[in-house]
Formats: sequence, structure tokens, C-alpha cells
Amino acid sequence: PSTPFPPPTTHVMAEPTDVSINPRHLPSAQDEVLSVGQASVSRSVMLAETPSTPVVGGASSWMPSPALFSPTFSNLKDLDVEKLKKPGAARQEYRRKLLRGATVLIVMGGYSGKKFIYERLKELGVKVVVMDQPESIWAAEAEKGTIHAFMELDFHDYSAIFENAMKLVESAGFEFNAVTTYYEDAVPLAARIAVTLGLDTNPVEACDRARNKNTTRAVMQAAGLPTPAHATVRSAEDLEAACKVVGFPAILKPSFGASSLGVCRVENEEEAKVKFEQIMSECTPEVDVVFAQGTELVMEEYYDGDEFDVDMVLSEGEVVYAKVSDNYACWEPWFQETGTCCPSQYPEDKQAEIVQLATDTTLALGFKAGAFHVELKYTSRGPRMIEVNARMGGVSVREMNLQAWGVDLVEEHVMTALKIPARPYVPEKPLRFIAGIGINAPYSGTVTSGATWIDFVEKDPLVTYLEIYQKAGQKVTGPEKGMPDWLAEVRVMSNDGMAECLHYLRDLVEVKLKGRVPVEPTDPKAKRDFFFPSQSHPFC
Repeated sequence: PSTPFPPPTTHVMAEPTDVSINPRHLPSAQDEVLSVGQASVSRSVMLAETPSTPVVGGASSWMPSPALFSPTFSNLKDLDVEKLKKPGAARQEYRRKLLRGATVLIVMGGYSGKKFIYERLKELGVKVVVMDQPESIWAAEAEKGTIHAFMELDFHDYSAIFENAMKLVESAGFEFNAVTTYYEDAVPLAARIAVTLGLDTNPVEACDRARNKNTTRAVMQAAGLPTPAHATVRSAEDLEAACKVVGFPAILKPSFGASSLGVCRVENEEEAKVKFEQIMSECTPEVDVVFAQGTELVMEEYYDGDEFDVDMVLSEGEVVYAKVSDNYACWEPWFQETGTCCPSQYPEDKQAEIVQLATDTTLALGFKAGAFHVELKYTSRGPRMIEVNARMGGVSVREMNLQAWGVDLVEEHVMTALKIPARPYVPEKPLRFIAGIGINAPYSGTVTSGATWIDFVEKDPLVTYLEIYQKAGQKVTGPEKGMPDWLAEVRVMSNDGMAECLHYLRDLVEVKLKGRVPVEPTDPKAKRDFFFPSQSHPFC
């Protein structure tokens, strides 16, 4: 078939999602339900039952031994895996079957919106054991059967976390075939556990280099890759010196941060001092457990240009998948995401440059396997790296790559963790076009409406997803007070081209929602309409 999934005529409406452990976990809804006629099925179940991607070289290009039509993970050791190192529908289905029966430890399951990952792994026959904090949702999900088992671990004491994790693993009674994570905070710990258990994984050093943005810059510089002027900031004295090294405008952000938390642009030394105090007060382990890994900051030169994501899959040190998505301009000085679209609408030659820098940096850090979410800009001087995230991207990333290119990053990542060669089939042209927008609070105040301000979009056939993140009565932050909160997220999909998607989103925000902000302002002078990045790529 020319398209491996059903046409986007289904309609998606997610239930309001609970606020997870901390505010960084919003937006959190990826636990999607599709309404197909009168029946409701999970998206992951539907995809599992749809036809596979086309077979390269025809249906008879490769077939497994008749004795292994229904293999399990235990058969992997007896196979000639070289025969699996080619793309194609038959091989991909065989690789999926090899996942069955594997036991995988997932370190930190993440927020509730990541449940679709573990539902998909369960469908593939993987026995998932999640190690996470006592207040996480995963104990309840183990009781429901979404995951095989739950192991409780306190992640706040970072100095003792590895020792405590190993005690849990050794007493649990499981024989793990792989240890991995789909969650940024847990990448270094997952690698340490895997190495201690004697499992082949990405080097611990590579994971540490990627998690610390200062170290990432040092590795890039040593490898001869383009690197911004940068400096480590731990104190007010460090900040003063960093201002002289980096200059302005500059970016100030946590070295161990995630999800743009604490990232801001500063224009001069006085503003840098104010933002430094604000970030240091907010980025603590009490606010977010990720900062148990460290609270130092990095100051680096500000990059002009358009922003992009490269979603990659590495298998045995080889890039087997790399596709670019366009990120919309952020509402500076903060860097809360405003939306993305896939496939990229940027010129192909520049996309190739972006992918090359993403590849060079990821390999220079020392990685050899897994799904990666790499963030870059294409500046007036060419492509420049923002950061390498050594895990599958969150929010809409899996869905966008699946719909646009037919590649499921959930299954590709777990295959690499289990040493099953990943070779996803990638069509020459995109299967369809998908775009989403995160509607930020334009000012601080109190939400006055639940869903009525935006629920009219449900009727539009282009809309595949609507999530409303704030309830009536909730307080929200606008850009005048800090990184703005998301009020809602909308995704649209088209078979005909990206222009249709982008036009819909622009018309939605600039016309249909004009004057309809559902927030009573704390300061009436701050009142304004929604922000829309109309003067930047891909909208102009």
C-alpha cells in the first residue's frame, strides 16, 4: 500500500490530564483515544493492526526460516542478525516478533502522558518493569496491567540513587534483558545500571556528556564542531566573568535542565543578574527532581535563525533514521515551545546540513544506539547545535514521525536496547503532513473558562487532537512573569500538503481566537491577544 495507515478521518479528543509530579510535565496528554465509527480503540492498537510498510524489493525479497515464523526474544541468539540489517515490511514484522518475551527495566516512566509508550511495548510482548518515584502513577499502572511490575525508588537523593537502585534491581528477582529509559532525567542512571548488570548499552560517559550542557560544548569544541562562546556559572562572580566572555545577547540556562525550564534570553549584564537570581531560586531539587543532578548554569551566545528538531535512530553506531521537523519561533525572552510541524518545509540542502551536524555531534559524544531528539538552529552562519537529548522526543514527536514517515520511535528504541538491529523502512516521500501548536498564556492571571473558548475546533475534519491544559479558576503565568503556561494544544493533519495545516493554525490563532483569551489578567495593562509566530519559518 502507498500509505500504511488509515487516512486521517478519525477524530481525537483526549480527556483532561491530571497535573503530574511537577509543572514541567505539562503538556502531558499523549494517552490518545481514537473514535473510529462507533468503536473506540487506542492509537497504538490501531497501528499494530494496520498493514505494514511496503517491502523493499518486493514481497518475496526476504522470508525467515519456516521454523521461526513466530520467534521470541529467546531466538535472537540463534539468528544470523546480518539478515535483519535491511529495511522492509517482512523484516520489520520479524524484528517486532523478536521483542516478545524480553524483560526490560525502564528507569523513570515519566508523566502520565507517556503511558502510550508502555501500552505499545505491552502489545509487542515486552515485559516492562518501571522504576520510579513513590508518587508516580506507575504503581497503579502495574496493578492495572499496563506494565509488568513497578519498583519504587526515591530520586531526590542523587548521591545515593545508584546504590539504592542496584539494591532494588538485585532484590527484585528479574533477569533483565535491557535497561533503558524514554525520559531525559534518567538517561545517566539507566546507563549505569545496564553497565553494572553486564548489558551492552551506550557508554556512561556519553550519557553524562549529553546531560551536562557545559560538557557537551567542550566535546563539540574538541571535535572541531561549531561551538558557541560559553561559560559555566555557579555564582554571581562566575556570572560577571561569563558576561565578558560571552557578550550579549546571550542565553542563560541550567546545565542539567530539561523541557526549556529556566531557559531565557538576556540583553545586558543587569538583566543577566536578575535572571540568574530567578533561575537559581526556581531550579532546585525541591521544584524539580532533575536538579538533584546539579544546579549550575551555562551562559552562551544567542543564536539567530530558525529552530529544528532532528529525530534520529542509531543502531550499532550507524544512523539508520534521521528526519527534520520545524519548530516555530518561541516567545522570547522565554523558550516555551509554541509548536512544530513534520515533515520539515526547509530547503533540502539545508536540512542535510542540519542532519549532518546532529549526526556528528551525537557520535562525538560517544553514542552508538537508541532514539535521539536533537535540537538545532540554522543561523546566518549555518547550522548550530542547541542540545542532544539521548532519548525519544516527548509530546507529539512519536506521533509526528509515525504519521509523516511511518516510523515508530517507541519500537525502534527498544529494539536497539535489546540489540535487535533497527532498520526502519523510510518512504521517499512523506505519507502525510502534521502540524501542531501550543497556545501559550499571553499574560498572567486566572483562567475563566474550561473548554468553551476553543472546543469549536472539534468539528473541523483537519483537527486530530485537542488538549486543554488549564481548568477554570487555575492561575497561569504569562511571559511578563516567567515562562508562559500552555493553555491548549491543537494538532492538524492533511494528506494534501503542509500549507493546509499551517493556514489552519494561523487562522485559528490570529482570527478565530482573536479577543477570546480565557484569562482574567492579574494586571489589566498586560492584557493582549495570543502570540503567534507569523513572522518566522515555516509561516513566512
